[in-house]
Amino acid sequence: MASENELRSLRIGLGLPARAMVAVVQELYPKYDKTVQSKCENGDDYGISIRPDAMRALYEKFAPNGTKVSRRKKDRHRLAGRISCRLEDADMEALQRRMEADGYATAQELLTTLVRRYLEGGVPDA
Repeated sequence: MASENELRSLRIGLGLPARAMVAVVQELYPKYDKTVQSKCENGDDYGISIRPDAMRALYEKFAPNGTKVSRRKKDRHRLAGRISCRLEDADMEALQRRMEADGYATAQELLTTLVRRYLEGGVPDA
C-alpha cells in the first residue's frame, strides 16, 4: 500500500471541506477545482500530485504552526491493550454456544478471565 497522501491527511486531519482548500489553491492556480483536488488526493491512481507551493499555501492558511496532522486518533478506551484471533466458522459457533452456557455475556469477559487465570499461573482447560 502506498504512503499516506499529505493533502488528504491535511484535509481529513483538520476536518476541512475540500472547497475551502480549493479556494486557497485557486489564488495561485485559478483553474484548480474540486476534481483536481480529488485527483491530487488520489495521486497514486492518477499519477499527479499537488505542487509544493500550493501545499505550502494550504499549511500557511490552515496549519500555520506546522501542526503535524495524523489520521490516527488516540485510543480513548479505558482498557487500551488488545488481543485478537481469527477462528473457523464452526469453532466460532461452538465458542459462542459454550460462552452462553457458561454465563459469559461477551467475548471480552471470557478473554479477560482466561488471561487473568493464565497470568496467575493456571493452565487453561485444553
